[in-house]
Amino acid sequence: MQPSQPSLFQTFRRSLLLVIQSASTELRTLIFLTLISGSSPAISLFLNKIIIDQISHSLGKFTTVSSLALILQEPLLLGSIGGLILLNLLTESINGITNFVFSSLRDRVQGFAQSIVLNKIANFTDIALFETPELLNLVQLAETGIERLKELSLLVITTFHGFFLLIPAILLSGSIAWWIPLILFTSATPAIYVELTYRKKSWEVEETQASLVRQMNLYRDVLVGEAYAKELRLFQLQPLLLNRWQSLFQIMFRSMQQIRKKGTVLVISWSMVNGLGAALPYIYVVIGALRGIYTLGNLALYAGLILQVRQSLFLLINNGSNLYDVVLGIRPIFQLLELKPKLRLSLASREDTAANLSLTPKEIAKQQGIQIKNLSFAYPGSDSKILDNINLTIQPQQMIALVGENGAGKTTLAKLLCRLYDPSSGEILWNGQDLREIDLAQLYSRLAVVMQDYARFPATVSENVGFGYLYLSALQDVNAIQEALRVAGIAKAVDNLPQGLETLLGKQLAGGVDLSQGQWQRIA
Repeated sequence: MQPSQPSLFQTFRRSLLLVIQSASTELRTLIFLTLISGSSPAISLFLNKIIIDQISHSLGKFTTVSSLALILQEPLLLGSIGGLILLNLLTESINGITNFVFSSLRDRVQGFAQSIVLNKIANFTDIALFETPELLNLVQLAETGIERLKELSLLVITTFHGFFLLIPAILLSGSIAWWIPLILFTSATPAIYVELTYRKKSWEVEETQASLVRQMNLYRDVLVGEAYAKELRLFQLQPLLLNRWQSLFQIMFRSMQQIRKKGTVLVISWSMVNGLGAALPYIYVVIGALRGIYTLGNLALYAGLILQVRQSLFLLINNGSNLYDVVLGIRPIFQLLELKPKLRLSLASREDTAANLSLTPKEIAKQQGIQIKNLSFAYPGSDSKILDNINLTIQPQQMIALVGENGAGKTTLAKLLCRLYDPSSGEILWNGQDLREIDLAQLYSRLAVVMQDYARFPATVSENVGFGYLYLSALQDVNAIQEALRVAGIAKAVDNLPQGLETLLGKQLAGGVDLSQGQWQRIA
């Protein structure tokens, strides 16, 4: 079970499709609003140019007309001032709407991505996903990737905004001189390359240290979790575990700091080159204004456009480097989604399986029971065999007990009988049929299991019992649940609970009641 390695382009394309699929309406709305807000600065600069030129022209007449009357007498000046005011009001309104729509987009993307990741993990048939360190690292990175996907949504919108700022500014700045857009792009290229290079190195450090992050999270859970609260205090383990958490954090921090320091020095150096590239066009315009080639309005327009080109380039460069980082962080989501379990699914129909598993008592007496033939097993990623060439037959209606030292493989054999894993070699037969040929849903519906680390579901008593029945529809079968409680010897204790069968179990829930260890085991 090796994760795939999709390219950055494939990851980016799939990420965009996921964003579109989860929030297409919000995305279209934001692109439209961004188009308006992105083009507004260039329009404002142009209107300011007209206003400055008109005022300069009017002042040159030495008129005695009042300022207000002068504005009213000049339709172009009046229209430009009115247009600028309306544009500012429109921009402010758009900003408020954009924030509202983007919040909706971000939440939809997070909910959709988390849903498909949870669905993948919850329905992954191979339990090795939870018992293999490398796969646990992948799960950890995928969960972090969901937050990165929210960042991608913001980057997509701000990148559109940068383009809508840049395009009109480039067109107008090119009217100054053809070489101005070229020199702005050229001077920015080295800084872009250096930034992307060190983003990649930072992610490689983060990716290789996923196991450290998982260890840190384990220590965090021990320090703040209810399950460890009593022993943590009785054994006074807080200093030891806090020190271990802090040591792991320092290892990660130092590794990232080394990368950041190297990257920052180079980025600053090349950014100075970028700054000089932006300064040359500005000096060119100032000299042109002093020579009378450009009006004061042109000077204000061109100076503003040069700054706008630089700002939009900075926005796009920063977004590009952030986008690279974010796409690297999102990739584990798709690696997880593409992960294939080693547990082979049966090709047999559910009807055939049900017919084989649903037998009358007379038919059961004639069956072969469970046969284990030449079974060997090693956990994924290990060459050490936990079970080696095991043979065992369990007759119908026979009760057996497996006895052995710790680590002898008793629990492992139980997992194989439940088909949580498939044997490395050999086979397990149920009435002559290989477990690997039986539909998993049908097989699990015929199994009743109480593990030594049984689950304590944060749900009602009724649900905790009903979860173990054939189908979830049995949750409504109150009589069957009460009978199960009676047989388990826990019915009287349940009757004494505040809400009876509807009592919430678990201190994590508001109003929840906790049971003793023995009571929980009987519920299980």
